[in-house]
Amino acid sequence: MTSTTGSRMTDRPLRLGGRTLRNRLASAPMERNYCDTAGHVTEQYKDYLVRRAEAGIALVTTEATYVRADGKGRTHQLGAHDDSCIDGLRELAEAIHEQGALLCCELNHGGRTAQSKVSGLPNVAPSPVPCSPAGGEMPRELTTEECYELVRAYGAAAARCVAAGIDVLNIHAAHGYLVHQFMSPVSNHRDDEFAQPELFLNLVIDAVRAAAPDVALGVRVSVVEGSSGGLSAEQTFDIVSRAHLDQVDFLDLSAGSYEAGEWIVQSGEWQPGVLADYAGRYRALGTPLGMAGRLNSPEIIEKTLQEGTADFVSLARALHADPRFAAACLSGGSYRPCIACNVCIDNLGAGQVACTVNPTAGRGRVPLPAPEVPSAARTVVVGAGPAGLTAARELAVAGAAVTVFDSSCEIGGDMRIAASMKSTPDFSRFLDWSADEIDRWGITLRTGTEVTASRLAAESPDAVVLATGGVPPDAGIEAGDGARVLDIRDWLRAHGSTAAPEACTIWGADTVAMTVADTFAGRGTKVLLVGAEHEIAPDSGRRAKILAVPRLQENPATRVLLNSRITLAKAGQVLVSSEAGEQEWVQAPGPLLVSQGVRTDDSAAELVPGGVPHVRVGAAGGSGETLLSAIRSGYDAARQLAARIKPVV
Repeated sequence: MTSTTGSRMTDRPLRLGGRTLRNRLASAPMERNYCDTAGHVTEQYKDYLVRRAEAGIALVTTEATYVRADGKGRTHQLGAHDDSCIDGLRELAEAIHEQGALLCCELNHGGRTAQSKVSGLPNVAPSPVPCSPAGGEMPRELTTEECYELVRAYGAAAARCVAAGIDVLNIHAAHGYLVHQFMSPVSNHRDDEFAQPELFLNLVIDAVRAAAPDVALGVRVSVVEGSSGGLSAEQTFDIVSRAHLDQVDFLDLSAGSYEAGEWIVQSGEWQPGVLADYAGRYRALGTPLGMAGRLNSPEIIEKTLQEGTADFVSLARALHADPRFAAACLSGGSYRPCIACNVCIDNLGAGQVACTVNPTAGRGRVPLPAPEVPSAARTVVVGAGPAGLTAARELAVAGAAVTVFDSSCEIGGDMRIAASMKSTPDFSRFLDWSADEIDRWGITLRTGTEVTASRLAAESPDAVVLATGGVPPDAGIEAGDGARVLDIRDWLRAHGSTAAPEACTIWGADTVAMTVADTFAGRGTKVLLVGAEHEIAPDSGRRAKILAVPRLQENPATRVLLNSRITLAKAGQVLVSSEAGEQEWVQAPGPLLVSQGVRTDDSAAELVPGGVPHVRVGAAGGSGETLLSAIRSGYDAARQLAARIKPVV
């Protein structure tokens, strides 16, 4: 996507305490699993943050950095828990300073969200209240003296950060971590002095300020907790207003908790700048404000700053998708947009944090560019889905003359369908950016064109990328007596993006089935969802389905049958077999739409002229991990083919 700028608030410097930000852009404390298991900075972690500083970010923030070993929540999380961390933090600070940016460290302890299997130590909390989304481990209640010991741990970590040359410290009092746990009635059931929800926060503020008198100091808060029985927006503001704000240089506004993860990392169906309405009351506290929450375009960021909603913005996913987003905010230009699929946050428990649209994220250090190829090198990409579009762009960037064929009249393949669904509207942003990149790099696009062997041979290609997608597997259903059985993607292509039947049955409970069922139900369709799966969308992470699944389960017009199979269909009925072998005829009006994924179709390889290097990529479109794999495969294919084409001498 592209942006243009004029005289903008985004560009203006901002004074926070004794530090000056060169503009109003901060990177948010996004966890990535890029550090080592001892909590030390790695070259990969440093490179990642330096690239954000190079792009123009004024304040680069580390991820939630644990202040004591028992507060560690991730195997490769950054720490400031002992002196061995200082050297790495110092190297990071120096590298960030070389780019003209400031470095901020977010001080944190996981409390009841920490896991003993990760830290090797029992987890502790204000009260023995387990956190189910974090694994449900029962924490040990801190004694009164242990609460004070933990306060001192925050101060000690702050002192290490000062020794490392870090400019700004941010106390994490949000998202259901330890400080927030003391604030919330969900997790604080104490009867000693720490029953006061603001006491632990104030002691931490005082300890950090005493250890770091000259740094700019902030506090990150959840403006609303979001979970049942949690802090309301009014209650949160009341607690924060009793904090020692005379010691604080800024407040950093976020939202949510582990039990309300949709507020921490918001869905694409939520409006940009979603926290703006909550931020207004904090102006009365007289403290400079930062704000997060779906700030995914230069336009919404400038609007937020111009209207005085916040003094600076905290950016996470937008920079993860492309650090050039910062440059676009400051001086215009192209950037790869975040599509709010939330694969990044759902990857956090599995390893290095990836990005669906950024194929380099979570794959080691800064990648080398693809090998240069002669401008006369002709490459053909068959298929303009996300894999084909990615391959075409990377080959064009490497210098090749690229032609893309697609039988459809539009680019995007199955991603185009996904972009019309309720929970994934931001998928269209990637397709809009891809269209811009086609023009930018001079790629020839031929839509509405079936590729034959003779047509491909006429192109005299030096290399071919086959990105024709997959084909549906056999649904395993015997259909008769007027039953209409269609692949779910074929029905959507035939009826358009805004259509919905009066009623339908979906055979399958994968991510595509969930997304379509949720969209149809929202348009008034009566939906029967039958799946052999044990849960809805097991192929998706928690955040990707955090809104859709409850909606389906609570909708009285939707019926969900899991651990079940459809074996026979006739007009208006399906025979459903349970896992236990019981069979039942179930009323199923409307079309029967099959969502059983796709399988690889290698038939397109027969079209490639003999001896021409070719790669098959992107067997499936859709959402979540499947889309991530498609885009990665297109990126990898382009690099592989560029290396096989005669290089520039």
